[in-house]
Amino acid sequence: MYKALMPKTYSARDVQREYRTIFDEAKKSGPVIILNNNKPDIAIVDIDYLESLRESAVKAELVDAMDSIRVYVKEKKNQTLKKLNSFSDLM
Repeated sequence: MYKALMPKTYSARDVQREYRTIFDEAKKSGPVIILNNNKPDIAIVDIDYLESLRESAVKAELVDAMDSIRVYVKEKKNQTLKKLNSFSDLM
C-alpha cells in the first residue's frame, strides 16, 4: 500500500460533501488531514495503517523496556546502581 509523504488535506466542509472520495483517498494514499478554519483538526487513516502504527509503537516500547533491563542488570552486576530520591535526580 502506497503512503504519500505529504498527506492530502481537505476542509471539514469537503468531508460533508464528498466523504466517500476522501475515505477512498485515505485507503489508497495514506492519511488525509481535515482542516478546520485552515488549521489541522483531525486525520483520517485506513484501519490497516492505524494497526501498523500501533504495532510499531508497541515494538518500540518493548525494545526500550529491554534496553532498560539490560542497563539495570549491567549496573547491578558492576555495583554502580544509584539511589534516586526524586524524579529530578533521574534527569
